[in-house]
Amino acid sequence: MARVGTILSAVVLLLLMATPAQAHGGASVTIHSDGHGSVWITAQWQDGHPINEPTAVTMTAANSASAASVAPSVLRQTGDERGTQTYSGTLTPGSWRVAIDLGTPVNGHCQALIQVADPAATAQPTEVACLIPATSAPPAPSSSGGSLTPLWITLGALVVLGAGLAVYLSRRS
Repeated sequence: MARVGTILSAVVLLLLMATPAQAHGGASVTIHSDGHGSVWITAQWQDGHPINEPTAVTMTAANSASAASVAPSVLRQTGDERGTQTYSGTLTPGSWRVAIDLGTPVNGHCQALIQVADPAATAQPTEVACLIPATSAPPAPSSSGGSLTPLWITLGALVVLGAGLAVYLSRRS
């Protein structure tokens, strides 16, 4: 019976150690601009699920021609099916290097060159995609409520293991 407890403990530990990025196989982040100064990102796990877990996303931007810059700004998560996060300001006309840093559970970086047109000119929308591999960094503790998916996966695995153990013990006796 001690052997069964050891096996169950090992399975539970393995399930709890996987980060969302490892479970989903990394992330795909796309920086978008409408060409008039609005910037947003869409973020999905590589398996297609949106990244709607609480994720700190910071944007910085620099315009080399005018020496203008945007101080690090936290993007606002919308919770939609595309994993959209938006910048609350707008960039002024010119050429901007936009950098996005994503915190736990993604832990990645993406950057794009974005052209912002004068208000009277025709704007050219921009989309730049970045692939972010799964990391082994442990998730940071969160004070906000997160997804219950890991709990349900763990409980489901325990039920399956328990059923298998019951069948094994009943056949053994």
